[in-house]
Amino acid sequence: MKAKEYKKLRDEIIADAFRLSDSKRIEYTEGNHNDNVLWNFENIAKLTKLEPLQVLSVYYQKHNSSINNYLKDGKEYSEPIEERIKDMINYLLLMVAMIRKYEKENK
Repeated sequence: MKAKEYKKLRDEIIADAFRLSDSKRIEYTEGNHNDNVLWNFENIAKLTKLEPLQVLSVYYQKHNSSINNYLKDGKEYSEPIEERIKDMINYLLLMVAMIRKYEKENK
């Protein structure tokens, strides 16, 4: 793949990942999507007595398992592999947001 093609693909994937993040955030944050994008993880952390980063890790690992299965057998099951990859991108961005938020709170 040439650099120009790769840049186009990269731009499309990132734009799609952002659209996916925005559309899912409304559902997962139960109306708190503008006030706290981390609300879902923090709420589940309280319910399960885990840390928000641990909750995020569970979600992340779910997609990682699906990607690993795809790498082994090349099959897609309940969701296209590109959607799983986009979710992983979004979880990594949410992880950075958590790290920054909690580091700031702990100072």
